[in-house]
Amino acid sequence: NDDEESMMSAIDAAWRAGERARLAMSEREDDHDHDHELDDEYRSSLQATLVEDVTVQAIPLEAVPVELDPSVENEAKRRLVRQIVLFYIPIMLLAIVVTWALVVEFGEKGNSGGDQGNVNATRPLTDQTYNPTLIQVKKDRVLRCGVPEEKLGFAKFNVDTGEREGMSVDLCTAVAVIVFGSEYRVELIKVNSITRFTALADRVIDLLIYGDTHTMERDFHEKAAGVGFQFSDPYFYDGLSFAGVPSAVQCADDFRWLGECSDLKICVLAQSTHQDILKHNFPRQKLLPKESFSSMLKSFVDGSCSVIAGEQNDIAQVAVQNAGYYGDYAYGKKILSKEPLAMVTRKNDQSWSDIVNWVLRGLIHAEKNNITQENAKKFLNNNTHSFLPVIEAVGNYGEIWARHIEVVVPRKGLNLLYTDGSNSGLLYSHPFGVIDDFCHEFDPLGTINQIIDRGKLTCGIFGTEYQSIDADFCRALAASLFDSDYSLVDFVELSNDENVLEMLDNGKVDVIAGANPDLQSDLAPSNKTLTGLSGLSLSLPYFYGDIASASRALATSQTDPDWSTFVYWVVTGTIWAEENGVTSKDFQQCPVVDLFGPTFEWMFRGCILGRGNYAEIYNRNIDVLPPRANLNLLNNGTTPQLYPPPTQNEVTL
Repeated sequence: NDDEESMMSAIDAAWRAGERARLAMSEREDDHDHDHELDDEYRSSLQATLVEDVTVQAIPLEAVPVELDPSVENEAKRRLVRQIVLFYIPIMLLAIVVTWALVVEFGEKGNSGGDQGNVNATRPLTDQTYNPTLIQVKKDRVLRCGVPEEKLGFAKFNVDTGEREGMSVDLCTAVAVIVFGSEYRVELIKVNSITRFTALADRVIDLLIYGDTHTMERDFHEKAAGVGFQFSDPYFYDGLSFAGVPSAVQCADDFRWLGECSDLKICVLAQSTHQDILKHNFPRQKLLPKESFSSMLKSFVDGSCSVIAGEQNDIAQVAVQNAGYYGDYAYGKKILSKEPLAMVTRKNDQSWSDIVNWVLRGLIHAEKNNITQENAKKFLNNNTHSFLPVIEAVGNYGEIWARHIEVVVPRKGLNLLYTDGSNSGLLYSHPFGVIDDFCHEFDPLGTINQIIDRGKLTCGIFGTEYQSIDADFCRALAASLFDSDYSLVDFVELSNDENVLEMLDNGKVDVIAGANPDLQSDLAPSNKTLTGLSGLSLSLPYFYGDIASASRALATSQTDPDWSTFVYWVVTGTIWAEENGVTSKDFQQCPVVDLFGPTFEWMFRGCILGRGNYAEIYNRNIDVLPPRANLNLLNNGTTPQLYPPPTQNEVTL
């Protein structure tokens, strides 16, 4: 109808305006040939597909408000409110996400038909020829996910069913259910370590679920594709280690390759964070890069390498046995890296990235609230609209893990669900990647260079009891931009009635401190989209409260992805510094950042010299903060980390 078409047109126009601004962010992207076509051989190598049609009961749309009084003082009442919020989390989640999908429905009610044969894999990256991902997926009537060709637990062909299965497949299916509702189609496109990011950049796929580590480097510039990407919350935490022939594994653990270790050969995934780490610890001739997990295992079985380097599922003994190896086998004792594995989307399409991320959070919320495939229908009968159709299709996060991963990697540590009774922390930094090479320039007209030219950061701040820690993170951000001078910030006091999106989009403030990292803050409501406003991009929370509205993060406009990503990593840098024992007194231990050129070399050093690591910032504000405990502690890498942010008390569509 006319209203639906006008809404779709407004979304399309707003997205294109943001896209034009983003395209100006990087001369590298301006010079990129958006009109190139993949040759037939490359296309065919990427498009081994599986099309799957599953019918799920359609649920009509309804938003469910939950009343929450932020001034609640009675502990029993607060506990009751938390229970109400947690129970309705899936309902509120789907209400927002599906609204986005319905806006661009084009009248395709209940139709998942269309050609299931060859797919036009190339959608050139020009403003005239391609749409925002959500609109394009709805037009194509299929969600295309890039997955490994053969990776145990994540994507593996089942000879009994004739279908591919694994965690990557289920995550793709979950997103498809949100997008298409009652009927969905997914197309699983096989990618490898060399083609995966270029396939996403070239729009061969809509979503990458290969098992990719989120790093600062990849946020701004992934080597193979030459552009940056957007990463979801991690769906799997892992780390790099060795396994293989026992004597050779001992050599690798000891970083020895001479004498009795002269025959050492290490198979590693090409163009991966693993290869980046190992090339700094071993001579090049000792490494044998392979383009896929299956080729890496094959080389180990035929004796081309004596050690395989990878994450837990890559080097699991059951994986090498399935590949045909039954000799002596040992695991190394060293963990060489952090590997938070996340789903990947294009950086220029934040609304799509938000949807993907909140689907994952919904799966984790469902596990937390014990909503399973078995009892989903009971909840469906009691609620007119919710996230539950996804649970009917794939189960909650715990069920997905048990079905595909448990036999390969027992669930433990970071991959456990953080519950209310947990007494460990959630502060955990992601790796930087390779940041000592210049490869990304900020747009001269973008937010970062506007701040530099102005000589001051403008930070919006709410008048609350936590104002001091909010102000301190604004000063830390200023210190990261101005070589440790944290005084170069102007504060703009905000009220709860302020239209913060408008203030950010219009440049009245560069960043807002004290934003609530919830679903309503993260996604731009449809009525805001009609006015041309963006949504919010949020940093890691720098404070977790005991109720939903008390958690705090830095917020920026989604119209400038480079600025949003920069802010995210400044907050992360304060956590990294505490993890590594780096304080304002020995700030020189922070890495120099050459990624953006000489102006920003002191991004981390300036921040830590100016305001200190996370512990120093927290302790400076301890007079207005509760004693540091539980969520606000560091996670040492062995305790639960799966914790979706709480939702706002009310969702308005």
